[in-house]
Amino acid sequence: MINKLYANKIINTVLILSLLFFGLNLEAQEMKANADSLKKMVFTLASDSLKGRFPGTFEDSLTAAYIAGKLSQAGLIPLIGDSYLIPFEITLYREVCENSSVKIGGRELIAGEEFAVNPLSPEALVKGEVADATNMGMAQEKIAFLKISRDSVVFKVTGLKERGFEALLFYDSTSSNISFGKLNGAGFPIPVLSVSPGVASELIEKSGTTITISTNTRVVKAKTYNVAGITPGENRNFILAGAHYDHLGFGGTGSGSVRSGEDKIHPGADDNASGVSSVLEVARLLTVNQFGDKSEKRFAVAAFGAEERGLIGSAILADTLMKLGRLPGLMINLDMVGRLRDSKLQAGGVGTFEEADSLLAAINSNFGFDLVSTKTGSGPSDHSSFNSKKIPVLYFTTGVHSEYHTPADSAALVNINGLAKVTDFIATLITHSVTPSFNPKYIQLEESSMPSRNSFKVTLGIIPDFTYDKGDGFRIGPVSDGRPAQKAGLLEGDIIVEMGGRKIANIYDYMSALGQIKKGEIVEVCFIRDGSQKNVKIEL
Repeated sequence: MINKLYANKIINTVLILSLLFFGLNLEAQEMKANADSLKKMVFTLASDSLKGRFPGTFEDSLTAAYIAGKLSQAGLIPLIGDSYLIPFEITLYREVCENSSVKIGGRELIAGEEFAVNPLSPEALVKGEVADATNMGMAQEKIAFLKISRDSVVFKVTGLKERGFEALLFYDSTSSNISFGKLNGAGFPIPVLSVSPGVASELIEKSGTTITISTNTRVVKAKTYNVAGITPGENRNFILAGAHYDHLGFGGTGSGSVRSGEDKIHPGADDNASGVSSVLEVARLLTVNQFGDKSEKRFAVAAFGAEERGLIGSAILADTLMKLGRLPGLMINLDMVGRLRDSKLQAGGVGTFEEADSLLAAINSNFGFDLVSTKTGSGPSDHSSFNSKKIPVLYFTTGVHSEYHTPADSAALVNINGLAKVTDFIATLITHSVTPSFNPKYIQLEESSMPSRNSFKVTLGIIPDFTYDKGDGFRIGPVSDGRPAQKAGLLEGDIIVEMGGRKIANIYDYMSALGQIKKGEIVEVCFIRDGSQKNVKIEL
């Protein structure tokens, strides 16, 4: 007797073969994206008027409204409630208010000249003696003093709190700047303040002096949106295609441009006006082809907000759908699909459900992409939010490039015909994903966790090749000019196998090793180029 699992595999194989030999040619002919429409959407979303679509800004709201209008035109109805716009709140930044103060004995220090409060500090009033916190052990005094670089502070604060200190004063001898701008990030558990050289000398000479610290900070929040629609119908089963619509605004944290910094618009044409335009065109294609009349499953589109701030929008939508008992049967994520080169399309998540490879191969027989697949369902994009809920996912991208996260990621560089071809592929994939016989079975993969970008004190100035997962190293993507990797002679395509004495088998090992390196260190990197092993020393 054939067991049930084996029987299901036979059925799935027959389904794939039937798609390959009977169903796909007709669908591929029907599903033709409108290149002019795609071009117009990409140029609109990446226009200077939207100022880089930074979350929480007026332009961010305009973008969300534009996408909602497109979903309505395509004939979709709101996915949740009665509006396409699903608002949520994010932290824009933290800042210091004017009435923060520091007193040493009876003398009040001058704000901005003798001390500055780190905006990540909590509001607090601390009065007590100061002590050098270099030596380990539980604190006898309330206020710690350290001579350390400002980049190292984040790694000290929690430990000081655990040792009993209630505030930290620090002096950075490597920088004459004691001030802070507006910052975004997790708040510190205790107040943190930088002090001038004169104050640092005074604290060393007068150990045990009573100090009074008053910090007044505030968190500035703003509203942004997920935008989501679904084909009409009563069936609760649906496939979700998504893409994030936000970008970096004028740069700042996350910008890969050293020279342009925060003073130029980062248009984000490939990242990710391309993905949003593609899913909107897919929605139009499927409704034009009377998708709702032919399918027992439904199709939904989501444009996620605040992806660049840490997948916030997709995480919120996934949580909301889970609470409503309405998670999709499959989530398809498009992130940077506008730079098709040499017909290479990268597909992630093929290890998250049975027969994914066979399905993609069958569909690709009509498109001829050089399809590069990876198994993992996690990673630095919105599919991770759904994969963490045990939902099968597929993630498509045409890969990173040197304009990634810079002002040069413009609409003029998008391969519109390539984007149209990717869109046709996704539309065909979804058409067959909503058939009654297609029920992807989730596979739990053993995933490694990647450190957050805030945990890194240094950078090599390289973009990872996220498609490389052979387990024999970390392959380098584009290398930024003027950064440590480029100065040391590393090139795109090099495979790092060891860094700082630590073996590197994949991107997670690389990120973990990078998180242990301090600014100013010289690190030996072992890498493979053209089959030969080489070594180089990099100053970070």
